[in-house]
Amino acid sequence: MKRFFLKLWLLCTGIIVLHGCMNYDDCGNASLDYETLNVSFKATLPLQYTLNDEMYFGVSGMCTRDGKEDVNMSSAAVSRMGHTSSAPIYFFSQTDEDAIVGVKGDHNYRFYAYYPYDPSCTDIAAIPVNIPSVITYEEDAPALSPLIVANTTVTSIIAPVPMTFTAPASCQMTVRIPDTACKVIKSIRMYPGNMSWKGRFAFSGNYDVFTKEITEDPATVSTSITVDFGPSGHEMKPGYLVVSFLMGEAKYVTGGVKLEVTDIDGVTTVKEMYNARQTFDAGSSYTYTMK
Repeated sequence: MKRFFLKLWLLCTGIIVLHGCMNYDDCGNASLDYETLNVSFKATLPLQYTLNDEMYFGVSGMCTRDGKEDVNMSSAAVSRMGHTSSAPIYFFSQTDEDAIVGVKGDHNYRFYAYYPYDPSCTDIAAIPVNIPSVITYEEDAPALSPLIVANTTVTSIIAPVPMTFTAPASCQMTVRIPDTACKVIKSIRMYPGNMSWKGRFAFSGNYDVFTKEITEDPATVSTSITVDFGPSGHEMKPGYLVVSFLMGEAKYVTGGVKLEVTDIDGVTTVKEMYNARQTFDAGSSYTYTMK
């Protein structure tokens, strides 16, 4: 029943058209038919990206209003918006405070969105990014939720406003470890073959949706990522153990990339994942099968 009313609401808002300027010839917008409009959105997500029903979108809407530029269209610094759980993905305000509202006469609309929402983020120009260097393995853990962002500029609003998301700061690495590697695995570690490489696989920092730049915290930068299987390790089952984790975009990793597998007794095996200069692009997925 809840989904029925949500879809009905989206259909109704989709019929309403908000136009931005009073003079079509001046700015390419037609006149506004309604005094105000709560803006909703439709998301196009990266391939194979999965949303968590317990997480939200963070959204900021700006416009020119009464001759003033960069007016926040919400009373919240960054609006928290819920979303539908299956395609098509819509996201929308759930409180009056989070509502992004267009007013008759507005123009020059700019919308910025990111996921997953972080309540500590009050500035869309400083969205937290966290790609840890040490990860605790959890069997059957939920799908990864790397930071994804979107922005769009429109001259008129037809709800829901479409937004296409990308992952600007991370990629996904999947490692497949055969049951012949060990009986009980304690950890795996990925690191560059050339230890003097100046890049990073893990870091924390902020992403600026306006400049599309990442500011790193130097104290968090790491050239390796470790997946820890806990004090008792993880007993290998027939077939392959599949481990997926986030890693930062990395350019020109010299000396190749190594994988170190350590069993519960401390015995290590090192394999060469990539034997040449390697680049890991943001938004991409990579898979290595250990032999």
